[in-house]
Amino acid sequence: SNSGVSISQIISRDNRNHPEFPTSGSKFTWTTTFSGSFLGGDEDYHKHVFDIKWFSPIYELNYGRNNTNISKFALFQNIKIGVVKELPPSGNDDRSIIPPSSRFLMGGSGIPYGNMLRGYEENSVGTYYGNILFKYSLEFRVSLSENPTMYILAFMEAGNVWSDFNQADIFELNRSVGFGGRIFMPMLG
Repeated sequence: SNSGVSISQIISRDNRNHPEFPTSGSKFTWTTTFSGSFLGGDEDYHKHVFDIKWFSPIYELNYGRNNTNISKFALFQNIKIGVVKELPPSGNDDRSIIPPSSRFLMGGSGIPYGNMLRGYEENSVGTYYGNILFKYSLEFRVSLSENPTMYILAFMEAGNVWSDFNQADIFELNRSVGFGGRIFMPMLG
């Protein structure tokens, strides 16, 4: 059985104009985890995940008595990059362990531990429990209702998971396109 002690830090910045249907702004998250080494245990690794999302209005309409500009059409882009790497072993053992839960999976809905890549079977993209992740998403969104928030979208995604830097190839990505819709219900999410 493995044991590990880790420290995680999340640095984030969020300046989206709306939480459910943002039409401008961005959200940046950098998550770092350091496990093992002088902290103890036999899980020795460091992990970094950069997740950058930005939103752009496509077309604004004059709306209401105040003649406020409101965007019903938005472009969403997302880049996610992740790396997990071994550290030298901390204990008497000569092995470093990176637990499967700290590695990357991709495909399908991404629930509960993976990363979503629509159009593929759950966790079927790239190396199973890989060490390097890259994903790019693009969505064109059209708002149907503000309360409850409902919109339709057309998407394009590309991504992959590799076991190490020698295998990583930014041009070797699994791709998907499609359309869908989302609805946010109060108390349901």
